[in-house]
Amino acid sequence: MQQNIAAIASNADTALQALRQALARKLGGAGRRTSAIGDNSNLFDVGVVDSQGLLDLILEVEENCGLMFDPARINFENGVTLGALALAFA
Repeated sequence: MQQNIAAIASNADTALQALRQALARKLGGAGRRTSAIGDNSNLFDVGVVDSQGLLDLILEVEENCGLMFDPARINFENGVTLGALALAFA
C-alpha cells in the first residue's frame, strides 16, 4: 500500500512538472507569461487554454512521460487546474 501511494505521488509530481513545462512553451510562444498561473488556477477561467489546448497538454504529457491520463479522476465541472490534471495522471 505504501509503495502504491508513493508511486501515485511520484506520477503526479512528474505530470505536474511536465504540465508546467508544456504550458510555459505554449504561452511563451504566444508572448504570455506563466508566473501568475498557480497549480490551483482554473485554466479555462484565466483564459490559458481552450478544449483543444487542454487536449494538447494532456497528449504532450502522455507522450513525454509515458503516463496515461484517466479522465475519471478529474471533475471537469469543478474547473481544470494543473494540480487536478496532475492527479489524473497518477
